[in-house]
Amino acid sequence: MSPRITEAKDPFKLVNSGIFALKRNKWAKAKRKFEEALKNEDIQKNSSVWGNYGIALVNLKLYPDALKAFTQASDLDKNNAELLTKKGIVEFQLNNFKAAETSFKQALQKNKNDPEIYILLSRVYGKQDEYLKKIKVLEKALKKLPDSYKIPIELARAWAQHENPEKVEKVLKEAIPKAKTPDPGLLLGQHLLDQNKIDNALEIYKLVLDRFPTSQHAQYGIGVAYHAKNKFSQALDAYMKSLELFRGEKTPQSLYINLARVLKQLKRQKEAIDYLFRAKKMGKTTLEISLLLAELFLEINRADRAFRALEDAQNLDKDNPVIPFYMGMTSLQLEDPSNAEEHFKRSLLLDPNFYESKLQLAILALQKKQYNEAYILALEVIKSKPDHIPARQLAGKMAFNLQKFKETIEILKPVVVESPKLDDLEVLLRAWLMRNESKDAHSFVKNELKITKELHNQMEKKVFLRQFLKNN
Repeated sequence: MSPRITEAKDPFKLVNSGIFALKRNKWAKAKRKFEEALKNEDIQKNSSVWGNYGIALVNLKLYPDALKAFTQASDLDKNNAELLTKKGIVEFQLNNFKAAETSFKQALQKNKNDPEIYILLSRVYGKQDEYLKKIKVLEKALKKLPDSYKIPIELARAWAQHENPEKVEKVLKEAIPKAKTPDPGLLLGQHLLDQNKIDNALEIYKLVLDRFPTSQHAQYGIGVAYHAKNKFSQALDAYMKSLELFRGEKTPQSLYINLARVLKQLKRQKEAIDYLFRAKKMGKTTLEISLLLAELFLEINRADRAFRALEDAQNLDKDNPVIPFYMGMTSLQLEDPSNAEEHFKRSLLLDPNFYESKLQLAILALQKKQYNEAYILALEVIKSKPDHIPARQLAGKMAFNLQKFKETIEILKPVVVESPKLDDLEVLLRAWLMRNESKDAHSFVKNELKITKELHNQMEKKVFLRQFLKNN
């Protein structure tokens, strides 16, 4: 009776054991089993074993050895497109682009219906800065395989690298009706958002959702588009539907952050805070989360919690001028203007042009009746941000207090035209009168000021402004 053949002596059992180890992602064990098996001369003639050995080596990142294995496998089975493709991928990993190009071309000769090979070949051309060849390969592939959704995506990305947004849109739009996945539509939606074509993006995301009703990302894209249009209630509805579709899967941290931002706009701060804490559980605490938490806690008068959020923010970025600015705002809420002033000054040390800190310092100077200092700081804000209305309002009033009436008119007139407020209007008109330019004042009220019924009623309640209305 012959003795039982053990696995150690049976190369075929070793091969089977290696394959089993591959299926269980036990790459080192698979490597050992194949190496033992390949000591056998018959096994050395088996291309499949060499191929599986190569897979184990790739997963162990032993690329030079993997290349030898796939080369041996493809030499034994010259008509096997899959082995040639795997060989090309390893050559690509080793930055041997010319060799990879040859391997992928040989693979295409054996199999012209695999979109992955065209894509891999196009990426080789991209690595060699041969973008026209890259596009040509993908366009040829798209004609050959018009139902592929991967090729249009790759082609669109190639056109995006060429900064040709029209071609990007054309390729993806043509792919959407035939695509069996939402991917081309999702990519087009993102592209349109990046191009600030918000309405077009919204239309595409809705089209994708009609075809693929369970697409979380299409629903999420609809929310982002509404958010960009400042339609916060519709954005919230879309985000909540997206959250439902993500149920059971990992929800993107950004979705919770966007939910918080929308709820903040809708004055639902406590719900916004709750979603931000959920965002923290989904990944690392980001600077965006910490700063947004600080803003929200300030809005609900929880300066103590705002400080905690800002301490987290400081640990993430000590040199960000926004952080001491919010610390200053928190100190103001705690009725500590001296400490607030120090924080605002530190913000300006980090960024001398950080206009919000300058404005707060101007307001503090005004409270201390340091009118010239307040005026100078407010002017500096206007220089860096001419459309900053609060800075213009403050600078205009300080200019009037300092009897700089011409400057008062120059600063306040655009503000009153854009958004008339009674206090600003009165200061502006008084500045004209102080310059003996009453005709200009009356001309402004008559010809440039848009007096709505509401504004008219408000002006009637102030003696000075009521007189102007009568004289006009």
